[in-house]
Amino acid sequence: MANRRGRSRNKPKKDKKISWSFIAKFAIILCILFLATIFSILNMGSTKIINNVYINDISVSALSNDEARTKLQDTFKEQLSEEIKVKFEDYEAVILPAEINYSYDISSALEEAYSVGRTGNIITNNLNILLSMFKKKNIDAPVSYDTEKLDNIIENISVEIPGLVVEPTYYTSDDELIITKGTSGNSLNKDKCKELIISAIKNGQESIDLPVSVKEPDAVDITKIHDEIYSEPQNASVTKEPYSVTVEKKGVDFGISIEEAQNLVNNSENQQITIPLVYKDAEITVADLGEDIFGTTLSRHSTKYDSTNVNRATNLEIAASKINGIVLAPGEVFSFNKVVGERTAKNGFKEAIIYSDGELDYGIGGGICQISSNLYYSVLLANLEIVERKNHSMTVNYLPIGCDATVSYGSVDFQFKNSRSYPIKIVATVNSGIVTISICGVKEEKEYDVDIVVETIQKDDYETVYQKDTSIPAGTEVVKQSGKEGYKCSTYRVLSLNGNEVSKTLLSTDTYKPQERIILTNK
Repeated sequence: MANRRGRSRNKPKKDKKISWSFIAKFAIILCILFLATIFSILNMGSTKIINNVYINDISVSALSNDEARTKLQDTFKEQLSEEIKVKFEDYEAVILPAEINYSYDISSALEEAYSVGRTGNIITNNLNILLSMFKKKNIDAPVSYDTEKLDNIIENISVEIPGLVVEPTYYTSDDELIITKGTSGNSLNKDKCKELIISAIKNGQESIDLPVSVKEPDAVDITKIHDEIYSEPQNASVTKEPYSVTVEKKGVDFGISIEEAQNLVNNSENQQITIPLVYKDAEITVADLGEDIFGTTLSRHSTKYDSTNVNRATNLEIAASKINGIVLAPGEVFSFNKVVGERTAKNGFKEAIIYSDGELDYGIGGGICQISSNLYYSVLLANLEIVERKNHSMTVNYLPIGCDATVSYGSVDFQFKNSRSYPIKIVATVNSGIVTISICGVKEEKEYDVDIVVETIQKDDYETVYQKDTSIPAGTEVVKQSGKEGYKCSTYRVLSLNGNEVSKTLLSTDTYKPQERIILTNK
């Protein structure tokens, strides 16, 4: 009995201890809620952002909207002025966020930051304010950029990286189809590259490694090639209401069966395979309709060349003769490499100066880029659609920056589409130091005036390098190579009608590397 009474007397003490603990905790919670409520009420009357709030990890705590905006603008401006280097092996290029119009939506981010602890009811506001005392609130400012410009930059990078994979190509020469097998090489993952560039801008990275992998070339698909070149002969015709012209086309087919052609490809160890072709003429040609259907010169452009440089002049003449007289029906695509063919001694081309890996060198077919560039500029002025085009690695002296088109058989082509309503004809001449290329055809019902506008983004000075050369007279210097400045530029096609601008379309964003000035010295 005594033990039971003893236990009974101890129980109220334990309950009393629990009660005081509960009361203390409850009092603390009430105190915090009271203080948070007071802070919430005071905050509602404040023009400052609450504490511990960040935008892109930049503190905007206790700042007014204007103060925060100025801070963010200054910080973002500095961040977006930083270059990002993209690298693969010895290749390196530089990208500026401004090139793709990368920007932050500061206003919407500030609106979200200012709303913390203000937009809910008193309970949610208090909760957010309490949380801000212990936990950082970071807001990501929405971003925007020009995807077309970014895609253009990535496309340029994809053809500049060393050791590119070469896909199978083909062209027709007289009565032969020439197929060149591909070779394995490097290929850029364009989608991954885009992700890495955007991530680098957002996170302030100075450089990224390009996502490049080795790729095997596609197999030669003879059936596909046959389907692309096969055609029945088509007669030329013209109608007047509405006006329409159909250009004649020769019928063309393999001179052997598809199976025999595929066996040639599969069993040949040669890189190049030749398949005979047979043609069938149309009964009625454009000439039978009269040349007046090409009587209007839609565009024309001329550049000068050194006629005393016999090898280079010969290359220009051959390339011009290949494209001269080519007629394209509406919707038809012109490929420079397919029309001109491979630049080999067998095809008559000579050795002349070319650009090779950003330096001057000698190669077969040197100089024909003046023909492709002249054609490109004339095509732009005729308001035709560009399908494929790449600028030179360094500036050329015959056209403004952003207006040239380099070609390299098997890797870099120049292609355009006749996007007009009527057939067009290419007229190309090389004579007495002048290259002239015209696009002839019929005017559209609504014919635009075309201007090509180039905007310089960046200009880089060239370096002067001195090389010791004991073969020149002692105490003298000789300029081996003139220097060239490097550029980044964006090229636009501006269309006007009756003197009023209708559109301004980005054609390309191009990078030209500086060329060193090399001086030989024996001092």
